[in-house]
Amino acid sequence: MSDPGTARDGDPIGLDPSDLAAAVAAGVVTPTQAEALRAFARKRHALPSATVDEEDVRFVTSFNDIFVTLGIALVTSAIVAFGMESRPLAVAPAVAVLAWALSEIFALRRRMAFPSIVLVGLFVVACGMSVASFLSDHSRVVALASGAAAFVGAYAHWRRFGVPIAMAAMIGGGVAIVLGLIIAASPDVFEANIDLLLLAAGLVVFAFAMRWDASDRQRRTRRTDTAFWLHILAAPLIVHPLAAMIGAGLGTGRIEAPTFVLAMFALLAVVALVVDRRALLVSALIYFGGSILMLLERSGWVGSSSASATIGLVGAVVLLLSIAWAPMRAVVLRFVPARVRALVPAPRHFEGSVT
Repeated sequence: MSDPGTARDGDPIGLDPSDLAAAVAAGVVTPTQAEALRAFARKRHALPSATVDEEDVRFVTSFNDIFVTLGIALVTSAIVAFGMESRPLAVAPAVAVLAWALSEIFALRRRMAFPSIVLVGLFVVACGMSVASFLSDHSRVVALASGAAAFVGAYAHWRRFGVPIAMAAMIGGGVAIVLGLIIAASPDVFEANIDLLLLAAGLVVFAFAMRWDASDRQRRTRRTDTAFWLHILAAPLIVHPLAAMIGAGLGTGRIEAPTFVLAMFALLAVVALVVDRRALLVSALIYFGGSILMLLERSGWVGSSSASATIGLVGAVVLLLSIAWAPMRAVVLRFVPARVRALVPAPRHFEGSVT
């Protein structure tokens, strides 16, 4: 039986500059060959990754992630159940302490993806709820105070454990702080401009996400995970207010201008293709489906037939985008200024330079 620490044929290996220098000294390769290898590696890593368009994000590293997350959920549920019966105000702080303690094990030491994501969510929400539960009688400052607590909690978690989703949680807390300040200063202004304020917040978060994306165009580092979660946060903040402003609010249950909503979906699809992120489209699918349903009903389709046709059409569009994503990006990027192309991943199917 071979030594478990011994590399076998087919195992991945990595070469650093000291390995090449040692190979030259040992006469395995010549200095010219070593320099050629360096140039080849630099050129190869400058090319777009074969999986760039797939938005690879670590969710599960093994089945143990799911097993551990189940344990976290059960223990948290028990704390909430017991605490709500005896000391409700202590529930959120207790969950926050538990989430931080478990993060020391599963996020810092074991680097387990799914438990780390869940623990960030638990910790940040618990921080916000810890403050909100003490301010239930001060409704005008609840959003501000709980947002500040969530921001501080997410920042502390990010600094300690570096889990990518913590950055999105921190920015979400920052958005809550700004909106909370407006609510505390003038609730009427907030009520009258809620869609515009949320849309502005979404655009700011989207721009911040693009900064992270631009710093890792090949999507080879954890920066792309951080950008992914920021896009997940930005998408609903952009899509839902925008849809409401053109007469497609979720609360109304009706889409007054389906053609405008379809135009919005098309615009979001173009943006998603350019930046190579699907979050905007996922958030807009419900409006896309609602618009299709409304148009079918206006054309005479009724009942289950219109619903089935809508589901089928939405599914077909999703599959088409999935199958043709890379070539569609290549076409769209032909019409995008070079300054913008320099900030997004290079397409895999694109003739000509994109830099």
